[in-house]
Amino acid sequence: MDRTADSMLRWILLLLDLITFTFQDLKSGGQVTVALGGGAALSAPPTFFLGVLEKEGGVFFMDVKSVEDMIEASSGVHFSGFRMNGLGLRNTEVGQRTTLAAEEMHKQPFVIGVAGGAASGKTTVCDMIIQQLHDQRVVLVNQDSFYHDLTKEELTRVHEYNFDHPDAFDTEQLLCAMEKLRHGQAVDIPKYDFKSYKNNVFPARRVNPSDVILLEGILIFHDPRVRELMNMKLFVDTDADVRLARRIRRDTVEKGRDISTVLDQYSKFVKPAFDDFILPTKKYADIIIPRGGDNHVAIDLIVQHICTKLGQHDMCKIYPNLYVIQSTFQIRGMHTLIRDSLTTKHDFVFYADRLIRLVVEHGLGHLPFTEKQVITPTGSVYTGVDFCKRLCGVSIIRSGESMENALRACCKGIKIGKILIHREGDNGQQLIYEKLPQDISDRHVLLLDPILGTGNSAVQAILLLISKGVPESNIIFLNLISAPQGVHVVCKRFPRIKIVTSEIETGLNEDFRVVPGMDELIKTARYIAKPGKGILAADESTGTIGKRFSSINVENIESNRQALRELLFTYGKALPYLSGVILFEETLYQKTSDGKPFVEVLQENNVIPGIKVDKGVVELAGTDGETTTQGFDSLGARCQQYYKAGARFAKWRAVLKIGPAEPSELSIQQNAQGLARYAIICQENGLVPIVEPEILTDGVHDIQKCAAVTETVLAAVYKALNDHHVTPEVIAEFTVTALRRTVPPAVPGIVFLSGGQSEEEATLNLNAMNKLEVLKPWTLSFSFGRALQKSTLKTWAGKKENVGKAQEVFLVRCRANSDATLGKYAGGGTGGLASESLFEKGYKY
Repeated sequence: MDRTADSMLRWILLLLDLITFTFQDLKSGGQVTVALGGGAALSAPPTFFLGVLEKEGGVFFMDVKSVEDMIEASSGVHFSGFRMNGLGLRNTEVGQRTTLAAEEMHKQPFVIGVAGGAASGKTTVCDMIIQQLHDQRVVLVNQDSFYHDLTKEELTRVHEYNFDHPDAFDTEQLLCAMEKLRHGQAVDIPKYDFKSYKNNVFPARRVNPSDVILLEGILIFHDPRVRELMNMKLFVDTDADVRLARRIRRDTVEKGRDISTVLDQYSKFVKPAFDDFILPTKKYADIIIPRGGDNHVAIDLIVQHICTKLGQHDMCKIYPNLYVIQSTFQIRGMHTLIRDSLTTKHDFVFYADRLIRLVVEHGLGHLPFTEKQVITPTGSVYTGVDFCKRLCGVSIIRSGESMENALRACCKGIKIGKILIHREGDNGQQLIYEKLPQDISDRHVLLLDPILGTGNSAVQAILLLISKGVPESNIIFLNLISAPQGVHVVCKRFPRIKIVTSEIETGLNEDFRVVPGMDELIKTARYIAKPGKGILAADESTGTIGKRFSSINVENIESNRQALRELLFTYGKALPYLSGVILFEETLYQKTSDGKPFVEVLQENNVIPGIKVDKGVVELAGTDGETTTQGFDSLGARCQQYYKAGARFAKWRAVLKIGPAEPSELSIQQNAQGLARYAIICQENGLVPIVEPEILTDGVHDIQKCAAVTETVLAAVYKALNDHHVTPEVIAEFTVTALRRTVPPAVPGIVFLSGGQSEEEATLNLNAMNKLEVLKPWTLSFSFGRALQKSTLKTWAGKKENVGKAQEVFLVRCRANSDATLGKYAGGGTGGLASESLFEKGYKY
């Protein structure tokens, strides 16, 4: 080493000591110079600020913010390797089904990139973070480990090789190693030898999967593929003179180089590379740390933020506007209860309400508050806060209404609006109902929907609120459970709304339903009410089917009853038009002639088996021949047995008649309460209840009278259902009007009985109702017995040789009614047989 170089080295070492002394002095209470935007500087007492980079309109700029805001900015949308079934969710708007990576989402490590010039203090910052995260598994991956081996030709001119150029690094090898770590696999990291310029001189370092990965290097932000792996990006900003002094000390002491070589390399490669490649990546940083490891306050704040993020679900690390309430044993216990198939309906409602209220309370905590002083009864002044006054709720029906009670319990007298999004298949949505406060644009909105699945309905609802003038930042979306796909769709589309949920699920199944979800009841109800399908009522009692058989001279014995059922249930061409079949108890356990249970035959053809659970009607004392339905004895136990046998929905018939003073209030209330009791018992035992208040057509009354009675009866029925916490042409026009005035939009579907109409008449009336161009938030379908079987029965006549013809007739009736549910039936039926009246005065079954 020549004297000039030796003197320079001594001068630089002295400078290093002085700098170290100055920083120690600053920490003890001197003034601190903090880097701000535009190269400005601020002298202030020892309160530290971090410069945070933001992006607006594609232009990066620096700004001064509160520490809390700046720390929160570091959790922006980085999409750190979040995938669903191999799909990059950042590139898709529609929730895709998943069966894979969602299970691994909770295991995703928190990746922190640390960049800066050579000798800026990156390793020191990493070491300090590791020390403070002592209760977490943390690993350090250095970019220096991934230098390319130098070739023989490059070794001969090693002093001309630019180690600070992006091409000096094997980025592909780095990406491969990071991909393994992110997916829970251990990896061997090479240790580069800076004397031989090879990475195979020393044994590789085994790095195990960890909670936190610190990825450190001068050009770690240069490649966008590497940047995308990071949840947080730190840039260590240290003065150039300090970095040079440190580099000289390190390279001469640790690497055995002489100072002239170090300075020559610095001027020829290091400084130009910093200006050309490293400094430009500063704009990608979330947080800039002036003075590196000497900025203890900055590192403390960063560590606190990392600890917060580690305690969150992985999706909260990706989306800062997503809030999952802290999981405790109480919350996990309640989630366990509401998901348990053995939980009673009463317990389900109780614990679901508790969870929903916690979500509501958490959501209210995100509303703005103003300071308020009050005088206590003792005359003291208490400084508190005043609640947000301009607030309303909006439920996405059908299920959002289940959250309204909890919201009302927390917010006295709150206004609640409603939005109904009708699903056309799995991808299309159509707004068909909205009722919102007129001044909603001036309010904060709590949007209610207990389950966030694909997110499609939520997007439609939020777009509607925005179109009504509600600022995006004024919307808080409250969910009980959420699927990752739905969270992604909503958060990406609306980054300024807040989502509050109690738990994030695994994902969606092939039917786009949340997994593991809570209940099969909703799925069954929706399938039964699916447009284009209807229900075959094959639940005639032994006595009733005997009357049918007598009309075709067939003996009423079990083998003949079985033969008729086999004719209906095994004709594959007709079954696609049916969503369900209501069975009599005898039929539930019957088999085909080949020994296969009817239940299995139906299930294999995507037809849901149902069961009639009532035991007929008896006269209601104190009335003029009015009736009530019996069958509550052991109903719960019977429902359990029917569920085990394969039934998934049930039917209970209540009969009311129209007369001068009928139906009486006693009859209406008795039958409404009976239907509600039946429904809650079915739901508690896993069966979807079909509520059937049948108003007989007997009498001389006109259509206005019939419509008025229908409205009164349906209103009473749905009031009773709500009290019991049960999840909820001219003839066509009057019927639909009565339904619109009484049936809540939350009901998935309404199925009609034939009521003594001919087969063709029943189909035409159903078609007419579906053709009406008025708001119909529910599916209008059929549950026909005689109107699907009369022609079939007569064609069959109990003879084996007629089975084929009878099945073709059955197919015609099924297809005709399927078209009618879509308003597309053109008429025609099966000729004269379909036009025969089926009316029986005082019909009983």
